[in-house]
Amino acid sequence: MSGVLVVGGGLAGLSTAAFLAWHDVPVTLVERHTGALRHPRARAVNNRTMELYRGIGLEPAIRAHRSHAADPGALLLRVDTLAGKEIWRREAVAPAGPGSASPCGWASIDQDELEEVLQGRAEELGADIRFGTTLRTLDVRDDGVTALVEDGTGQYEITARYLVAADGHRSGIRRRLGIEPDGPGVLGDTFTFLFVADLHEALNGRTISVVHIEQPRPGTVLLPHDGDRQWVFSAPFEPDVDGPPEEFTEEYCADLVRAAIGVPDLDVRVVPQMADGTTILTYQLGGRVAPRFSDGPVFLVGDAAHQVPPTGAFGASTGVQDTHNLAWKLAMVLRGEAGPSLLDTYDTERRPVAWFTLEQALLQLRDRTGRDVLGNGAKPAEYDSVVFGYRYGPGEALPPEELRGQVGTRAPHLTVTRGGTGLSTVDLYGPRFVLVTTDGDAARPLEKEYPLDVYELGTDLDAPDYLAAHE
Repeated sequence: MSGVLVVGGGLAGLSTAAFLAWHDVPVTLVERHTGALRHPRARAVNNRTMELYRGIGLEPAIRAHRSHAADPGALLLRVDTLAGKEIWRREAVAPAGPGSASPCGWASIDQDELEEVLQGRAEELGADIRFGTTLRTLDVRDDGVTALVEDGTGQYEITARYLVAADGHRSGIRRRLGIEPDGPGVLGDTFTFLFVADLHEALNGRTISVVHIEQPRPGTVLLPHDGDRQWVFSAPFEPDVDGPPEEFTEEYCADLVRAAIGVPDLDVRVVPQMADGTTILTYQLGGRVAPRFSDGPVFLVGDAAHQVPPTGAFGASTGVQDTHNLAWKLAMVLRGEAGPSLLDTYDTERRPVAWFTLEQALLQLRDRTGRDVLGNGAKPAEYDSVVFGYRYGPGEALPPEELRGQVGTRAPHLTVTRGGTGLSTVDLYGPRFVLVTTDGDAARPLEKEYPLDVYELGTDLDAPDYLAAHE
């Protein structure tokens, strides 16, 4: 029996596998697609999520894969067509540095490359990653799950004590469990494809990060993919009017590109987004949160648990933080260091954060586009309060400068010295609990009774400001 079965090989699923493997939990991941998606989707990772990836040794690899959206001098544009009238422009803002709140700055990386990095790290740590493997049936019991899966060799069973559903906002596992999300619902539908074309003449010397284009329909977006001749096209569609995008022909897609670029005779070649040859994918923009994030031995993470519109760039990082929260709890229960009731805190901690994050994304949507879904007149929270300042338990989100170790908040970041090496206090919090104390002699016996690391101020840590920075 595997410790944990993860269904879904996107960002949330691969993060789950990596965090679990880092905790030495046996984990198997199955993904029905034969390879990772080539579409960039999310193009940056916020500071808080980078702290979590830093904890499992991923920060250098992530920073080595800079997105072309962050190329020097890259512009955000709104145009009628790329070759035509420019409505407005501004320089794309480089991801923020670490500042005083975190040891990490934002990282600019396309999601397809991030998933490749995550897969490599998860497998390095011992995770069993199986692409091209489809879940056929699922038997859920109090003591675990049995999944019938199918790959190119046939069908076979996987048994596991726990299952993590990371199978997206249309989650089949969530539907099997009868869990229906709450919230505003569907906000729109988008289709996307990759294409190859020489756009140098239409760019007229501009380097682009994101281009919002009025033609052939408002809401059309162009993104760079390889920094040269490969691009991402996306546009809204109405299923009842346009029909299913999966049936759009390559020539129809090429004509859409020509209209957006403003060059009627442009040579356009549509290329696959997936290893199985899929060219067109659809995304549903929405705002929904599941009424519970677990059901017996099954847990929902990422878009399976909550769907957040892209305004504010909160959604992907919220999903990663779900997986980090859940992984250490599963690890402790599977090792017998905690009772199963610890797993109940995953829902009680993460679901309120999901609702808070959804509200903030919808307020960002209102302020950026005028589309007021909530209609409550609320003012958005300070951005870094959403990223760093959410809390588990009662109380409002706090700006980073007010984080002082309050119950349920992320520990404050301070630069300290351990063994002559400088590091952040955030780096102290690894796979075990941490106790920082002024009396190491009294606390060290606890390390033999609990999964605990003890640090004595002045002996193990040189941190003169530590006590002043905490409540």
